[in-house]
Amino acid sequence: MSPRVDLVSVLTGVVVLALGCSVWFGFQAHALTSGDPTANAALVDTATTGEVTDQVGAAVKAVFSYDYSDLARTERAAADVLVDSAATTYHASLAAAEKQSTSEKLVRTTTIRSIGVRELSGDQATVLLFLDQQTLHTVGNQHDSTGAQLLVTAKRVDGRWKLATLIPL
Repeated sequence: MSPRVDLVSVLTGVVVLALGCSVWFGFQAHALTSGDPTANAALVDTATTGEVTDQVGAAVKAVFSYDYSDLARTERAAADVLVDSAATTYHASLAAAEKQSTSEKLVRTTTIRSIGVRELSGDQATVLLFLDQQTLHTVGNQHDSTGAQLLVTAKRVDGRWKLATLIPL
């Protein structure tokens, strides 16, 4: 083949790829701009979005942080901020965590690295959290650090945002 034919083939491929991308981007832009722009209040209601992030963040820190010498504090926090399947899921795994934390004398501190309200509609919100967890093994004075991602569905119950589902990612 001649260099001219190769150049025409390459240019034709680039044009086809550019057209394909522009069509795809057009569909994506339409999906973002179609429908009711206020259906997702996370995009327009900054006050409620801030309330959700504050309360959900505090709730996640409270239930995923514990001290082997005061597990009752974590249990009280869980009773206060968990509802629906989140309560069931959490309590199912709590017994094993309590046993391990007591036998190994663990202290875990969970902090929120990043939090975002993905969707907010009425009294329900979907929140994505990136967590840092520091665990102190008090017996050997060793530290472990882990990161985690969590998808939470929160519900407003009696004026407070509570954790309704917990999905580790």
